[in-house]
Amino acid sequence: MGQRKFMKMINLNGTCQISSSWIIAMFALFVLIGCRQNEKQAEDETMAVSAEFEQDTPTIEEVQQVVAAFNKAMVDPTAELMETLCAEELTYGHSSGLIQDRAAFIDDLVNGPFDFLSLEAADQTIHISGNTAIVRHIFLAKGTNAGEPADVRIGNMQVYQKGKDGKLRLLARQAYKLPN
Repeated sequence: MGQRKFMKMINLNGTCQISSSWIIAMFALFVLIGCRQNEKQAEDETMAVSAEFEQDTPTIEEVQQVVAAFNKAMVDPTAELMETLCAEELTYGHSSGLIQDRAAFIDDLVNGPFDFLSLEAADQTIHISGNTAIVRHIFLAKGTNAGEPADVRIGNMQVYQKGKDGKLRLLARQAYKLPN
């Protein structure tokens, strides 16, 4: 800015007055600097979240292994083993419409009237999103219900989530009846 224009901003008392156009220009500059800092911070946070999900993304093989381990554990269950395979927030839906939390599901599996003798997951598909895996299959089982032979053929959807400890656990399960 030239010296003359600057001089016009000094009043007769010798004090400096800043024109409104300068205030607006300085305000705009501060807003732009602030926006750029927020943009940079959001970019850094997005990269950190992306890195976290990439680190916690399960592989297809890991999911297949945990489904197989879960199915094997259902045939020979112990409360301790099932607690390691199930998330604390588990919601377990049966094809009958019964919904159980983790404690009720484990107690029913370990102490209930149904005893699995064999279990198979046919036509299995796995979809992975972030740290979560969605598994669908036909749940085929042989067992006894209150001592009577029972065959089970139902559709099954399971949701496994990989925790901060790197372990996949069953978070949700919903079984549904299949057409005959």
